[in-house]
Amino acid sequence: MKDRRITPNMTVLEVIDRYRTTESVFKKYDEQAGVCICCQALFETIGDVATKYRLNLDQFLLDLEDAISL
Repeated sequence: MKDRRITPNMTVLEVIDRYRTTESVFKKYDEQAGVCICCQALFETIGDVATKYRLNLDQFLLDLEDAISL
């Protein structure tokens, strides 16, 4: 398996700052989370966001990685 560039301990802001194309992934997960992730959890880690909003962390990370692989 290839190394991940996005890890659970990175903040939402850090991910978006480094990889602008991930913004669409966060927006995609807004409905499932029930909030605007970029508005409400910008300084939280990806892992904490997944736990807080009951998102599948592995799928969330895969979707983020896919967005930066395009």
